[in-house]
Amino acid sequence: DESGADAPAHPPRARNLHGHKLINHSSIGQTLVVTIVERELNIDTAADVCYEIRELYTHSAGTRHIVLDMESIKFVDSAGLNQLVDLLGTVKKRHGRLGIAAATQQVGVLFKLTRLELVFTIRRSVIEAIDAIEPKD
Repeated sequence: DESGADAPAHPPRARNLHGHKLINHSSIGQTLVVTIVERELNIDTAADVCYEIRELYTHSAGTRHIVLDMESIKFVDSAGLNQLVDLLGTVKKRHGRLGIAAATQQVGVLFKLTRLELVFTIRRSVIEAIDAIEPKD
């Protein structure tokens, strides 16, 4: 479709303004593990970061869950939280779960204040988050 009707509101950047990648990723079982390289999930970065994650997830056959490694994230604003909630909706359409791993204390407090710790599976490490969201057979 060349009309551009399905194009995102703004074209995503696969790299930040300094030329660094926004995310790194790997797959473990049915889980896409995404390390967010960006230091902030804010109005300037969150849409691009979550677009990249959504594209990876959509094109990863056999993947149901996502774990976000947020160890590098120092700041999240309301735009960042909204993007994470939107990403959760995408994952739930595949009957998957979204885990948050290694969030800094500041980001963890934000999840508590906004009560999003009730919505996301939040764990100290990537392995603990995968273990919490992968089904037990």
